[in-house]
Amino acid sequence: MPTERFYRLPEGKKQVIREAAIKEFVRVPFDRASINQIIRNADISRGSFYTYFVDKHDVVEFLLEDQFQQMQKFCEEELRENHGDYFAMVEHLFDFFVETLQKNPDMVQLARNLFADRENNELVGMKAWPKLACLEMQEGGPSQWMDQKIDKSCYRTEIAKDFSPLMILAMSSLTIALKQFYEYPEYLDSIRKRFLKSLDILRRGSYAEREPDIGEG
Repeated sequence: MPTERFYRLPEGKKQVIREAAIKEFVRVPFDRASINQIIRNADISRGSFYTYFVDKHDVVEFLLEDQFQQMQKFCEEELRENHGDYFAMVEHLFDFFVETLQKNPDMVQLARNLFADRENNELVGMKAWPKLACLEMQEGGPSQWMDQKIDKSCYRTEIAKDFSPLMILAMSSLTIALKQFYEYPEYLDSIRKRFLKSLDILRRGSYAEREPDIGEG
């Protein structure tokens, strides 16, 4: 995590560092990215860099925080507009990220370069994200705002009481689809189709309805 000293910087200074890091991470794969180059791009001293970050992974975590904040804002607005339809929100979240990347072609290369690194990949991958702390619904928990805005009237009672497992499955499907798009943007149509199929399975289940056997009941 970036240090408290970094978070106390003026927003303009943080933006300079953000842009300097993005420029370097777009230029080369993560394992070849140079802290010295980030320092030069940002026009800060090496000593200052290490009072803000431990290493390059800390810089990536800062970049991802920006994305998560944008994602939360989008989710809040989407749930308000669609009257609490969680799956519609997840579907539109995929489109939100795809549109963002398509408007900023360098961001696709940035994602490819960052997520080629295993530790970065685990920040947003199935092993570490969504982190359990981000899904806890207890009072004051990080995702309580989402839990309160979701319309659970159509779900089974036990799911409505504990929505976290369904959130994990849906967000994991989203993460997989976005990672596929980062790596193979030319296959967007097939990636989106498969993603929507996974959401449909979560919505409706996988078993076919059947008539009860004679004598049942």
